[in-house]
Amino acid sequence: MISLSEGAYEQGYTVFVSSYESHEGTWSYLIGFPYAIGKHMLYYNGEHVGRLSLLFLMGISFILCFVFLFMVCYGFWLTRHLGRIVKGIGDIFLRSYAPLTEKGMFGEIYGALNQMDTEICQSDKVQEDTELNITHDLKTPLSPIKGYAELLMGNPTPDKEAVQEYGGIILKSANHTEKMMNDLKLTYQLDSGAVPYHPQTVRLVRFLKELVIDIVNDPAFTNRRIEFENNIRECAVSLDIGLFRRAVNNLIMNALTHNPPETEVTIRIDSGSEKKALICISDNGTGMSDKEQSELFNRYYRGTNTKEKPEGSGLGLAIESRLSRSMAAILMSRAG
Repeated sequence: MISLSEGAYEQGYTVFVSSYESHEGTWSYLIGFPYAIGKHMLYYNGEHVGRLSLLFLMGISFILCFVFLFMVCYGFWLTRHLGRIVKGIGDIFLRSYAPLTEKGMFGEIYGALNQMDTEICQSDKVQEDTELNITHDLKTPLSPIKGYAELLMGNPTPDKEAVQEYGGIILKSANHTEKMMNDLKLTYQLDSGAVPYHPQTVRLVRFLKELVIDIVNDPAFTNRRIEFENNIRECAVSLDIGLFRRAVNNLIMNALTHNPPETEVTIRIDSGSEKKALICISDNGTGMSDKEQSELFNRYYRGTNTKEKPEGSGLGLAIESRLSRSMAAILMSRAG
């Protein structure tokens, strides 16, 4: 049996021989397998492991110290960047922000702060310009109202013609003030997304023709050349009458006001693809420079191609650009 356990078995079998000790005695056993298998023994030496435990503790201590130092350094690094972010937000509020370098892990945050500061500065400039223009434009119509009211108060018995003349001027200035306030209100409504849109079904060709007739009959444009061309059949469309009239009227009035008297303005209706109606308002006037085109839809911007000061609020085309975007968003949401 010992020879079988220590030597090579002729048929490739494997035999294990060992013993088991208990309180009752020692038991010997022999186990054989009819095929070749492997046998591995694991021995435990307590003395060697005891010597290694010190190195193990030193390694664990070193790793813990390294992790602690890393966390402390990372904390200081993170605190420094968070401090820069908090300070940047405070500087933006105080309008004393200095742009931060957009690099590293916080590069996107620094970029967002830089963009926020740029947009806030632009907003501040727009607000400042708006306040100045509102103050100036309100004083313009209020001055004649106040002046002619003082004339009426200072003359105890004004004649009828003077009363009618002064009253007409006061009424005209009051209407101009009311129009400017309505334009300003509409601008802020469009900026906030509160679009006062009330669609109605109208006959498009007839609607535009009547609008052009009203402008032609205006005494201020009696000698101006306004042409109306229609290349489609009458069609019914759903639109907000007040806003649509305002948009078309503003475009025509700008073409008449900012061009020489001999300029011809043409309003043409054509058919587009997918049963669409195209409205084109054109003129053969002086045109606009690149600078004027870039400023065209900004608030209170007035073109330089006229020597006359228009009595508008300076918000016309700014409203039209916002209105067109709002109407497009409404139509797309309804189509969806």
